[in-house]
Amino acid sequence: MEWLLITAAVAALAALAVVLVQAEVKDTADRVASPDPRVTAAIHSAFEVETGAKAAAAGDFESWTGWERRFSERCSLLAVLYGDADVEVVLNNFNRATGGGIEFDAAAASHAAAADEQPADPSKAQVQCEVR
Repeated sequence: MEWLLITAAVAALAALAVVLVQAEVKDTADRVASPDPRVTAAIHSAFEVETGAKAAAAGDFESWTGWERRFSERCSLLAVLYGDADVEVVLNNFNRATGGGIEFDAAAASHAAAADEQPADPSKAQVQCEVR
C-alpha cells in the first residue's frame, strides 16, 4: 500500500510539471507570435530617420554638422518616444562623407543619398539608427 501512495505522489508531481511546462511554452509562443506593436513602430520610425537622412537636399542644412546633429538627435529621441515599450537605441551613427567640404551642398546631398550603414568613405555618408 505504501508503494502505491509513493507512485501516486510521483505521478501527480510529474503531471503538475507537464502542465506548468506546457503553460510556459504557450506563453512564450504567444509573445513571439505577436510582438509588441510599440516596438514595431519604433523600428519603423528608426527606418524613417535613416530615410530622411538620405533624402536631405542641398540647402536643407548649412553644413554636414547640422545634418549629423539633426538625424542623430531624431534617432536618440526614439528611446524617449517609445520609452513605455522599453525601446533603446543600440546604434546611432550619422557621419558625413569623408571627401569634400563641410558645406551641405549638392555634392553633399549626393553623398547623403548614397549613404548606408557601413562606415563613411569619400563617396558616401553613414546612416545608422537601430532600436530594440
